[in-house]
Amino acid sequence: MKEIKIAVQLRAFRAAAVTVLILLLTSCSPDELSPNTCPGGCDGQMLWNYQKDVNGYYHVPLDWTGEYLPYFFVDVTASEVDPYWQYNEESVVEARFDSNTSWRIGDNLVIALPYYTPFGNYTSSGLPLPAGWTDVNLTQYEGDVINIAQPTGIRFSKKNGRLMSRRYLGPFIPEMIGDTITVNMRILWDAGDNSIVKDHYEQKFIVE
Repeated sequence: MKEIKIAVQLRAFRAAAVTVLILLLTSCSPDELSPNTCPGGCDGQMLWNYQKDVNGYYHVPLDWTGEYLPYFFVDVTASEVDPYWQYNEESVVEARFDSNTSWRIGDNLVIALPYYTPFGNYTSSGLPLPAGWTDVNLTQYEGDVINIAQPTGIRFSKKNGRLMSRRYLGPFIPEMIGDTITVNMRILWDAGDNSIVKDHYEQKFIVE
């Protein structure tokens, strides 16, 4: 009789435990168990500080008079992830870029390097002033292909109440003047199993 009583008590305990587990699972909504990746949805935008024509193309005037090939930057913004998915109270969001335009380095890539003389002149802050410059031909890079949108990722940080970052585009060669170039952006919102990737961001611009 004692063994039967213990068995009945064990069955009753198991039934009660299952009931409590079901109540706990049904009392939590899906949002409470796994919040949305971004409150209000994940989205991003490229911000171009240039004139846009009627076709939606930006016109980017570059300075071709400088010593080096020109480039410019585009600011980008993105939604924050829900605090539940943040790391150390910060959203982890990354953007990568690509374009349909690249150029190949020839055999005439040259950089100017300074040289110094002993006991030469110094700036007011104590830095040495170069006595002159010498040109170095970087033939080892001949044939390398340069996409005007660097493929490395950039991280967003919070500025003025929103996530911001910046991507430099270039350098551009004179042969690109008048070209219409397409820049594409992909954004990753890191939220573990709820991570989201969007890559539909695209913008065309004309080099001037």
